[in-house]
Amino acid sequence: MSSLRSILGGSRIKKKKSTPSTNQRSASTSSLSSWPRTKPTPASRTKSLDAASFYDEPSRLPYHGPAPPAARLSSSASVRTVPQALHHAQATMFDPLPTTHSGMSSVRVAQVLNYRAGLPRVISIAHVGALLSGLGGPTAVERAVAQAVAAGQVRRVVVPRRGGIGEVLVDAGEFEGMVSRAEGVDERMRDGFLGFLRENPQAIRMPRVVVAGQGGLLLNARETDQLIRAGFLTSHNEMSTGTYTRPEDRYTLMSLENVSRAASGTFDAVGGVGAVTSSGGTGAGRAAATTTGGVSGEGLSLAVPGNGTFLKLVAAALAHLTSLLEKAKYREMPETMLKEKWDGGVASDAAGLAKRARGEFVGILPGRTKKWKDFCGLSFEWVLLEAVGLGLVEVFDTRSVGNGVRLIS
Repeated sequence: MSSLRSILGGSRIKKKKSTPSTNQRSASTSSLSSWPRTKPTPASRTKSLDAASFYDEPSRLPYHGPAPPAARLSSSASVRTVPQALHHAQATMFDPLPTTHSGMSSVRVAQVLNYRAGLPRVISIAHVGALLSGLGGPTAVERAVAQAVAAGQVRRVVVPRRGGIGEVLVDAGEFEGMVSRAEGVDERMRDGFLGFLRENPQAIRMPRVVVAGQGGLLLNARETDQLIRAGFLTSHNEMSTGTYTRPEDRYTLMSLENVSRAASGTFDAVGGVGAVTSSGGTGAGRAAATTTGGVSGEGLSLAVPGNGTFLKLVAAALAHLTSLLEKAKYREMPETMLKEKWDGGVASDAAGLAKRARGEFVGILPGRTKKWKDFCGLSFEWVLLEAVGLGLVEVFDTRSVGNGVRLIS
């Protein structure tokens, strides 16, 4: 056998020797295979998008003078009088309900519609002033409001201690209709109250006992109490203060800072209702107190049923709008971007609407945003005009990205 192998030259199959590079490659392969396998997460990308938010804008927006909001420009041709401004503000207060993919159930839709229908048809004087700012300034707006009130077209209603949003206007005809349809108000009481309103179109208060011009009694104390329960009158204690009060509670000179921020044409701009009387002077406020027997708190203020719900909604909306601006580095941002943040980042471009029409998910649904959950679809343009009229924000021209909105104070 050994001689045969020597003749044939041995086997032709030979085993290759392993090289150092091969050993190194196999070792690295085995070490990689031992690592745990994980899916890549988009956390880093999300973090980078958040860091690129507008709140970290490196520079201020260019300022090229004040500019009217886009909503006022669109309504300037059709709104020239106080009643027109009142009706325009009521018609544009809420955005229409989304027709498809709203993210709201039928129960929620019914709640939103009922909430809107239950709100009183009132608008603040500051909002009307923002709509009519093109008439020639605050003085012209104040004159127009006073003329409309004196003519009996609108009625002024003041809620004490609520600032500029507490001074509202309501259509005189609509207010009389509310009195006529009110439950729990008999015919004699209704006629007496409507007679007082028609004889005193500029009155914001009334005594507890109303006497007609010819000497006949229009309303007695029992009937005015029923009007209080119906929501058309409220009692207040502003005629006189207690014995132990601080100086800033008795004299209006201590509140000059608040007066300077008040909207032009409102009572807050001149120190509040009864400013002369509260400072120790005499006048109509003192005369009203003597008419009602000289007892503190006997005067009654005119009110609109459900006005508290309206004031609560407007105050919450203004607080949310200012909080969005406070998050910005310089407390300002373009009007278009502020509107996008108010809407909750809902996709509203053509591509997003087309995808949503096909049933594809694009961004967040409208019903899940604060605009619809808390404010029942309150329009951004409406809230911006309210903030401009109250002096909370300033709208200015940038000449590059449209109008900018800046938080004041």
